[in-house]
Amino acid sequence: MFKHLPSLTSIKAFEASARLKSFKLAAEELNVSPTAISHQIRSLEDALHLKLFLRHTRSVSLTSEGELLADTATRVLRELMLTVNVITETADTLRISTTNSFAAMWLVPNLGDFHNMVPKIDIQIRANDELNNLEADKGIDMVIRYGTFTNQPEAELLINESQGCFATPRYWQDLNKREDWTFLCVKWKNTRLTQQNYQELLEGVVPDNKHFTIRYYNDENQILQAALAGQGIAILSELLVKMPLSQGWLRQGLDEVSNTLTGLDYYCIIPERSRHNQTAFGFLDWLKNRIAC
Repeated sequence: MFKHLPSLTSIKAFEASARLKSFKLAAEELNVSPTAISHQIRSLEDALHLKLFLRHTRSVSLTSEGELLADTATRVLRELMLTVNVITETADTLRISTTNSFAAMWLVPNLGDFHNMVPKIDIQIRANDELNNLEADKGIDMVIRYGTFTNQPEAELLINESQGCFATPRYWQDLNKREDWTFLCVKWKNTRLTQQNYQELLEGVVPDNKHFTIRYYNDENQILQAALAGQGIAILSELLVKMPLSQGWLRQGLDEVSNTLTGLDYYCIIPERSRHNQTAFGFLDWLKNRIAC
């Protein structure tokens, strides 16, 4: 069935070279000589009758065929590594830093899916809203951050956030009977984050015959808990309220408000010292697929 596939050794050499964009760095990672890497790549190209790399004086780059193969090779090798960890009962630890809100409202509720796939990986979560110094803090393998994504080499975008208005079914049912609508909004402790002008936004969409009050919190999880208690309409990330929406605890409404809201980005950074950590990249693949669900 698989007799026409290239050898795993050549695929590993190709994947490392493509990811690191260097035969020399690939050789160091795989603990072989650069000559051996070059030989494996050449053998793979000959077997496929394709040119996978463009050789430059001090670097290499992928051809279009090489890019396609690299994406598949990386994904398949990571899945293979995770499966090998499972069947050999090899314990591994992945230390993740993220915001309090993302940890409580999305990551922890979804981790069961990852543990069902890879039960031997120990996920340790450090939740705080301070920016970590990744170079100084050696106890972090991966950071999931919230803010404005910039296309830096070590960062990968997870999702462009969409925001909406969420309240309990009972609150929506009684909304038109209420003279005063209460909105539950975030005021970021992190001054680097863009603050939404909720007062101006709501003045433009709340009916003239209604009054509104804005109650501010500096943590999205507190907003969620207030909304679940029926205290008002939460303005929150659609990503973070997926579970209470699926359970029917909250419903979305006021599309005219949602359509004027702008969100920020969730993105992942794996520091340079962890770029060899295939568990981190395997978790990143799971994270992207789970968020896209």
